[in-house]
Amino acid sequence: MEHKIGLIGCGNIAGTWIKAVEAQPDSRITVAFDLNGEAAETRAAEAGATAVTDLDELLGADIDIVVIGTPTPSHPELVRRAAEAGKHVMCEKPMALNLQQCQEMIDVCATAAVKLAIGHTIRFFGTFRTVRRLVAEGVIGTPVSGSFDRTNAAKPRRAGEDARWTGHWREDPRNSGGSVLEGFIHELDCTRSVFGTVAGVSADIAGGREYDGYLSPQTVQGLIRFKSGALVTARTGSAVGVPSRGYWVGGTEAGLRFDRWGQPVLLYRPEQEGPEEVAAEVNNPYTVELEDLLAAVHGDIDEPENSGRNGLENVGLGLAFYRSCETGTRVPFTDGLPDLPMSYQNTEFNF
Repeated sequence: MEHKIGLIGCGNIAGTWIKAVEAQPDSRITVAFDLNGEAAETRAAEAGATAVTDLDELLGADIDIVVIGTPTPSHPELVRRAAEAGKHVMCEKPMALNLQQCQEMIDVCATAAVKLAIGHTIRFFGTFRTVRRLVAEGVIGTPVSGSFDRTNAAKPRRAGEDARWTGHWREDPRNSGGSVLEGFIHELDCTRSVFGTVAGVSADIAGGREYDGYLSPQTVQGLIRFKSGALVTARTGSAVGVPSRGYWVGGTEAGLRFDRWGQPVLLYRPEQEGPEEVAAEVNNPYTVELEDLLAAVHGDIDEPENSGRNGLENVGLGLAFYRSCETGTRVPFTDGLPDLPMSYQNTEFNF
């Protein structure tokens, strides 16, 4: 069957989704919505769709799936309205800014009997799919340790210097959830997909301190303990001049490493002098993500891999990083979710 898709939000990510849908033979975008009429017209022209500036018009159209690519605070209400209109939902990450909103999104979709997927797309990138396949096949034994580092190179910044605010919504933590929920949540998701259920988090944050007229860049670093006993170092932020991004997974029999998405995976075996290169799967991760949602819609699987529950646990892990930074203490988890005060669970707070 052909699936007709509506775009909600016509910003940068909409262009990515247009290409992803074009590569999926059973789907096409037929309606594009944005409050900015020019943006809606631009994306509609790219997709061969109809542009609308009234959300009710999109939700009343002959579509069965919506892709939500709007700022994070709008996600809960948009998911609710889409679900109540009987549409399956692909919602960009992060799912929401607190745990109560995440659970409400899950509940409204369950009540409406529609599928909900949250856009943690990096787990579908070819390199990481290859890592996960090798782990699942037992090539490295049992994964027991790892490091997930998303540290970017930064320019020196003098004290009092303009922070180069561009006005983009992602630069306001009240809209994006800050660096951990906005970008690093991808690495947190990938970590969970390899190591399983989280048992606790210890984290700290540094940056913005003046040294001889210069400000130190921000770094957030944490230790994630998993129910299996595995321990993973997770870090995000920036370092002056040093791009230190890199990922490795250590097992009981061998290890895996890569530095960039799209690279081959390096397989280290103790009996070999050097690493073995394992070619990464080649794919459009957004198309793979869409096909995973369609499999759930068709009943081939119960839930998409990027289910609402998965999105909830990722937000919980991100919030646990913030809570640990705030208190200087370890945050324990119960059944995959952090033990947090109510201020983190159902209200807005200062990220």
